[in-house]
Amino acid sequence: MNKRLYKLMDWAFIEEVIYSECAHPQDLLGPHAKGQTTLLQAFFPGSDSVVVKWKDRGETGGVCETKMEVADDDGFYAQLLPTKDPGPYTYVVTYEKRQEDGKTLKKKVLRCGDPYRHKEIIRESDIAKFTEGTSLNADEILGSHVMTHDEEEGTLFAVYAPNAMRVSVVGDFNSWDGRIHQMCRRGDTGVFELFVPGVAAGEKYQYEIKFRNYEIHRSADPFAAECSGDNEFMSVVGGKAASSLSPLSSKKKNLKDQPVSVFQVNPYSYVNEECSAFARMDKELVTVCKECGYTHVSIGNILSSSRKASDKIMSYFAVDIRLGSSEEFAALVKDLHSVGVGVILDWVPSYFASEEGALVRYDGTGLFEHIDPRQGYAADIDACLFNYSSNTVCNFLLSSGARLVRTYGLDGLRIYGTARMMYLDYSKTDWVPNIYGGNENIDAIAFLKKFNTEITKKFPGLILIAEDSSLHQGITDPVADGGLGFDLKWNEVFYDDYRGFIGFDPLYRGKNLHLLPDGFTYAFVEDYILPFAGREKTAEIGEFSTLLTGDDESIKSQIRLSLGYLFAHPGKKLTGLDVKAGDIRLISALNDLYKKEPALHKNESDPECFEWLSNMNSDQSCVSFVRKTDDPEDMLVMVINFSGIEQEFRTGVPYEGKYKEIFTTDDKAYGGSSSVSRTVRKATDKRLDGRTQSISVKIRPQSMIIMKFIPYTEEELEKVIEQRIRSYTPIKKSKK
Repeated sequence: MNKRLYKLMDWAFIEEVIYSECAHPQDLLGPHAKGQTTLLQAFFPGSDSVVVKWKDRGETGGVCETKMEVADDDGFYAQLLPTKDPGPYTYVVTYEKRQEDGKTLKKKVLRCGDPYRHKEIIRESDIAKFTEGTSLNADEILGSHVMTHDEEEGTLFAVYAPNAMRVSVVGDFNSWDGRIHQMCRRGDTGVFELFVPGVAAGEKYQYEIKFRNYEIHRSADPFAAECSGDNEFMSVVGGKAASSLSPLSSKKKNLKDQPVSVFQVNPYSYVNEECSAFARMDKELVTVCKECGYTHVSIGNILSSSRKASDKIMSYFAVDIRLGSSEEFAALVKDLHSVGVGVILDWVPSYFASEEGALVRYDGTGLFEHIDPRQGYAADIDACLFNYSSNTVCNFLLSSGARLVRTYGLDGLRIYGTARMMYLDYSKTDWVPNIYGGNENIDAIAFLKKFNTEITKKFPGLILIAEDSSLHQGITDPVADGGLGFDLKWNEVFYDDYRGFIGFDPLYRGKNLHLLPDGFTYAFVEDYILPFAGREKTAEIGEFSTLLTGDDESIKSQIRLSLGYLFAHPGKKLTGLDVKAGDIRLISALNDLYKKEPALHKNESDPECFEWLSNMNSDQSCVSFVRKTDDPEDMLVMVINFSGIEQEFRTGVPYEGKYKEIFTTDDKAYGGSSSVSRTVRKATDKRLDGRTQSISVKIRPQSMIIMKFIPYTEEELEKVIEQRIRSYTPIKKSKK
């Protein structure tokens, strides 16, 4: 090595690079002007020679090349180029035939660009938004992004690892050698970035992170848009940005007055060998939702998750390839939208997979989780808990939710595990109180408020559902009023209470009728969506039918009755039952009625929309109640027979007038044994249930009927008044 070149070398810095402990390799590697020349340094461990080629920017425009000098036998090279600006150049790296780990490796020649000739790409303002927690699109800043930069095609890699000693990107493009592409730290922001020429879409990669204690770990990219299903969890370089779909509605509707009927599915139940789960769902689910008349479909988590459990997420930006591709999921959403069905997706910001290779101890510290296991680990589900006091964690989650909505045109998100988020002692015996000594997770509650505020500001038509089993107040109140800002709360108590009641043998239901009105003590506290036999409950207690007693026909009638009760009960609807031919006709009829009758969907969270008529008739095991609006002509009367025998049941009614049966769960069309009665019943003056008027109905065992109130016409009313007067007033008869 010539003396001038030797004097220009920073040998301590070179050693830092060789030992792969460098966070600022761009200050040494790549081109650096030295007067009228350029000092070029490169590190290719294990190589035998390096030639650099560049294009002469003078009159000739020819290709110049020179063999670089070996500065260190570990593979460090240097050379002075006779130009101030070599422009784009190429390294030709030769690896001679050699023995390594008992294997004979063939001679290899590698041609590549130099990552370290490029200046910083990510704007400081974007990094600031991320670290401050104010970015809705951090995935467009961090992660991997194919681009053309400084006349070269390649991929920009960027990751946040503030406590790492060194971060490298590794893949087939560098033989998974973490010494080669050591990334550049951006000041004290904690962001590392590197533009690697020649890396194209579809290539697998990981980040190799050297901790402060000198441990070396490989992990996936937290912001990767695609991940592979290898045993080692790997990220995949994304191609073009995913196209953004539009939701069914871009304007916020008044959900209190809108029918919302949701069909819940587990995408993993559609996995088979013939086609992807998303493709199969596109064939089957779209048809079922259209035929049943659902307004929405709720799809379980689709993000890349642990093999142990589908709700333990490994990557918050990548679709699980076990289900299919992101393009296939986008096609599914588009096809559901084409038949008027909105898409609500499960999203789990409450905990993540505890497996190595994803988010756990990402940079050697609890970057995403609390490092204290009392705060950062949930032993009951073997998962890690997010640290919501971190701006970057909140921004990571905020960007994840926003990307899902933006990319796939989602109509709603169901936030899974909100109770676990909000309470520090959830399923714990050893926990850390908040600064006030209480059990509320103040940071998590603040995050939920911020998320709901920001996401609805960006996507005004989005429905936000809290999967919450807690007694926390104000879940569906506006953030401005001190609430959390959700649109709907998952009402698990409704299903638990009903399951407890319907599980009794019909002989004993009369004595337990109090379980039904008890549920109305909380029915109007929040704006609820009622989960009925949803997939969580199915996994927990088995199929709904296993709860019921009796023969097959009796069980089927109880299922029909239960679905009818769900649609008659105040609250938005969600079903997760297996849909069979009879179910399709029944659910289609219920959904049609739900949409058509204002009393069934207007102001469902208003206690004025509901009124008990009879709920304590233990002898007959029958109940009756009213659903109504401000307009008496919208009023519906529901009569339910929970017993195992046909009965004549009399119930009080609110108004004098006619009551016409419009629906029964025992209809032959749904697998029952009767049909809607054509008899129009007139209320009589017999007092019952605190009412001056009542009607009598014949109702089949374990079934429900719905009657619509029809006011008298003026002519009919005059006749009724005349009859009443005549019945109570003596009339003088003339004597002969």
